[in-house]
Amino acid sequence: YTHAATPLANGGIRRLFSLPENIQMADFGLSFYQRFSKDMRVEGHSADIGFRRQGYLFLSDNGGAAQMEENFRMQESMGVPVTLLNPTELSRRFPSVKTTGVDLAVLSDQDGWIDPHAALMGFRRKAIASGVTYQEAEVIRLEKAGNAVRRAHDKDGATFEADVFINASGAWCAELAQTVDLELPVEPMSRESYFFRCGEAVEPLPFIKTETDLAFRPEGQGYVGGVPDWSEKPGWNFSVAPERFNSVVWPALAERIPAMQSLKLERSWRGHYARSVLDYSPILGPCHGVLDNFFLANGFSGHGIMHAPAVGMGLAEYVVEGAYQTLGLDCFGYRRILENRPYREKGII
Repeated sequence: YTHAATPLANGGIRRLFSLPENIQMADFGLSFYQRFSKDMRVEGHSADIGFRRQGYLFLSDNGGAAQMEENFRMQESMGVPVTLLNPTELSRRFPSVKTTGVDLAVLSDQDGWIDPHAALMGFRRKAIASGVTYQEAEVIRLEKAGNAVRRAHDKDGATFEADVFINASGAWCAELAQTVDLELPVEPMSRESYFFRCGEAVEPLPFIKTETDLAFRPEGQGYVGGVPDWSEKPGWNFSVAPERFNSVVWPALAERIPAMQSLKLERSWRGHYARSVLDYSPILGPCHGVLDNFFLANGFSGHGIMHAPAVGMGLAEYVVEGAYQTLGLDCFGYRRILENRPYREKGII
C-alpha cells in the first residue's frame, strides 16, 4: 500500500455536497465509521480508527456564495445539521479565523475525520476473518471475450479467472479499463500534503476548506493539509516539494488563521486523487451492454473514503440482486459517460 491513495489521504468525512446522492453516501459512511470500532473488531485486534466528529467548515472566499447557499439549502432539506454563518457569526464561533474576503460560511459540526490507514487495515482484517483471501499481485491487464471480462493478468504472468470483476483501482482505473477497450474519463491528480505545528494557541478547529483551495484539519498536536497545485498536469508524481509549503501553503494559512504565522513543517507526502473529468462525480455500477460482468467504482475525486461504505454496499447489492437496494445510485452509472451527460457535483471538491 506504499502508493495507495487511502493511507496518504486526510480522512475527511462530510456531507457538504450539492448532489443528494453524494450527501446520502456520505451520511451512510459517517454512520458506518461511527460503528467501525465495534463492527470491524476481530479477536486480538482493535478496530480503532481515531474517529473524530469535530466538524467541517466551508468558507466562500472566491465569489461562490450563491452556490454555497444553494448547496446549504439542499443539505438542510436532507436532514444534515448545517449552519449558515455570516462573517460576524463566523468570527464569534471561531475567533482565530480571519473573515476578510469571506462572504459566508457553512458549518456541519457533526461531520469529521478518521485515520484512513487504520480504517484500511481494519477492513482488511475483518475481510480475512470473514473468509476473504487476498492475493498479492500487480494486475497489468484484463482479458475479455465477447462482452465479458474473463481473466486478469499480473506482472509475473499469473492469471485469475472470475465470474465478476470490479474495477476499484483508484487513480489507476482508467489505465486498467483501457486494456479491455473501455474509456474512463478519470485522471490521476497529484496532491501534496503536509503535517505542521502551530506555535500559538488556537481554539479547536473543524476541517476547514475554502473556495481558494486551502484545506486543513487538526491532527494530534498539529495539523494536516495543503493547497493543490492546479497548474500541475494530470499524471503520477510522488516527489515532494517542501519549499512549496513556504511559498504557497504557509502564506495561505497565515492569511486565513493569523496565529499560523508561526508554524513548523515536520513532514510532507504525496498521494493522488482519481479525478472524474466529466463532472467530479463517481462512476459506479455495471457496464451493461459493453462488458456485462464488469463493475466500476471509480472517479471519486478525493471523496473515496467517505463514500466507500455506501459504494461497497451498493455494488454488493447489484452483483447479488441485480439492482441497488438501499441507496439509488443509478445516476452515477457508466451510461452517462457514453452519452456525455454530466451529473456535476457543484460543492467544493
